[in-house]
Amino acid sequence: MAKQQGERSLRSDVQYEQAAAMFQSIASVADVLRLPPPSHIPYATYSNHQCADLVEAVIGAWLPILERRESWHLAGHSSSLEEGQASWRVASLILAQHFAVALQHGEATFLEGGRRGWSPFLKSFQRDVVTAEFGFDAAIERRLLSEFYTGWWDSHFMEVVGSAATGRTAVGYDLFVFWAVEHISEVALASSRTEHARMGHVLSRALARRSREAVDRRDKADIEFRDAVWRDAVSLRELSDLASRRDIVVEKYGEKNVESKFEESLNLLFQGLGFMVIPTRQGQRRVDMICISPGGEGDPYTILVEAKSSHSGYTLPTKDARAIAEYVDSVRGRLRTLPALRLVLIVGPEGAKTLSGKVKELDYDLPVPVRYMSARNLVFLREGLRGIVPARSFLKAMIAADGFVTAESIKPIFASHKAANAAHSEFVSRLLEG
Repeated sequence: MAKQQGERSLRSDVQYEQAAAMFQSIASVADVLRLPPPSHIPYATYSNHQCADLVEAVIGAWLPILERRESWHLAGHSSSLEEGQASWRVASLILAQHFAVALQHGEATFLEGGRRGWSPFLKSFQRDVVTAEFGFDAAIERRLLSEFYTGWWDSHFMEVVGSAATGRTAVGYDLFVFWAVEHISEVALASSRTEHARMGHVLSRALARRSREAVDRRDKADIEFRDAVWRDAVSLRELSDLASRRDIVVEKYGEKNVESKFEESLNLLFQGLGFMVIPTRQGQRRVDMICISPGGEGDPYTILVEAKSSHSGYTLPTKDARAIAEYVDSVRGRLRTLPALRLVLIVGPEGAKTLSGKVKELDYDLPVPVRYMSARNLVFLREGLRGIVPARSFLKAMIAADGFVTAESIKPIFASHKAANAAHSEFVSRLLEG
């Protein structure tokens, strides 16, 4: 295996040296017209540094063409003026094709900052290219290249600053990439030359591919930043998906991590409601969280929260019911220094048809009420409250629910919260007026 890899590496180095020598030996338009198409040069097998070298070699051959240097024209050319102009355009198109492919594989080296001289991210070079004057055809080609440079740079910068949604930039740089693609199209159409239309296609296609990669990286970085800053909001948005093990969260977190992510999101949500949350150890026969009610309304109490995620409707299998019952018996005798245990709340996806009866059976067998609440209704509760939940109203609404906590069961909590806020607002207003 090592021998085969060594042979492939040696073969790739030889091919690179041949390609480099071919570009470096270009001294005329005729030499460019004899170049093989990019598909005949294995750019993908070369290192980033080698591809960066080839990018610079292509630019070195392209600049004399963009400046229409007579010394680079076909030696002894005797055809008509129009045919001579066409040979310039074809040569420019060939080099554009090689440039777009080589830059795709060599960009990382330019971004490292260790190279001196030319760079696709050098703004002064972009301006120099577009402002030089060497005829209409050359102006079209230089403008196409300059717009391509601009879009390529903005694609990279989009990865660095993220989107406007995260607040790290006033406007998303994908907007400028769209403008660059639009300008490439407009400039190519401003010329009646077939070669310019094809060159516009080559550059806009390469820029679109680069910007797609940038969007993927930008979005991934945005999600990581958002998750770190807005954890409570993220947990709300994904809670139902995690409970139902939807494909989108399985793909995002991995099959084995969905359950722990669901428990983590529940933890954050109950903290947002004002509860003190003590998570228990995973993988043991115990409920997932012990939650102590927020103060300020009635006597404090403890509830046990069990998180259940399932791709299909949850059924409360016998082993789960037995584990909850055993843990409740154990906890009630040990919570001497904590508020009294008043509720067991199971949170999961939408329940199966048989779930209601099983919850009622467990509720009948245990000395504390047992209720089942879908993650969707829990999110409904969190989104409907501004601040902590009124503790007494929350417990009362949970106990009043018949096995299942529905959206209708939650409405008294909203009413209590609204009334409490109104009373406090009136008290403060009168205090300030007095």
